[in-house]
Amino acid sequence: MKISHIFFDLGKVLVDFDFDIAVREVLKKSPLSPEQLNQEMYRTYGLIDEYECGRIGSEAFFQGLKEEYRYTGEATELRDIWCGVFTPLDNHILMARSLAEFYPLAIISNTSEAHISHLESTYDFFPVFRKRIYSYQVGIMKPDYAIYAHALEEMQADKYESLFIDDREENIQAAASRGWQTIHLRPDVSLRDALRSYELRGV
Repeated sequence: MKISHIFFDLGKVLVDFDFDIAVREVLKKSPLSPEQLNQEMYRTYGLIDEYECGRIGSEAFFQGLKEEYRYTGEATELRDIWCGVFTPLDNHILMARSLAEFYPLAIISNTSEAHISHLESTYDFFPVFRKRIYSYQVGIMKPDYAIYAHALEEMQADKYESLFIDDREENIQAAASRGWQTIHLRPDVSLRDALRSYELRGV
């Protein structure tokens, strides 16, 4: 089958993250127990969605976290903690660089202003991607198909010739159900092997 465009998720595909790092840092200035903090983090998923949809800004978001977590430090410290959870997936980034020599690449990510400001200033691979579709900028989150349609329009791509790589099943299903080719990048899946199954150049 022909592939003309490749779309990558960001988290767990190009960069890894571990929010246990953030939990440990928050606990240093919060009276909450680890169990209570984990419960509060679960409760703030709605706030996170508001932030990643661009409905609230960074200042309001981190002030909200400060109140919910009863954090005694500054809200700006929480921003640093929130962004200190990432490590690059170097082998995947190398594959993206190689693929970019043969195919137009793009990113489709549910993410926030704080994370993108941090990641784009820390890692140099982002220019490899011709378009970067971020939920907080377009006001849509995966698996809402509207964000995929927006990405296709931005890249002038045909969905039947587009390959989408993501770690979450619901995001993969949203694309696959509309005719995209997909790679569900579970922990037990080799990205290189999965890409080779499509007989792509540059792998």
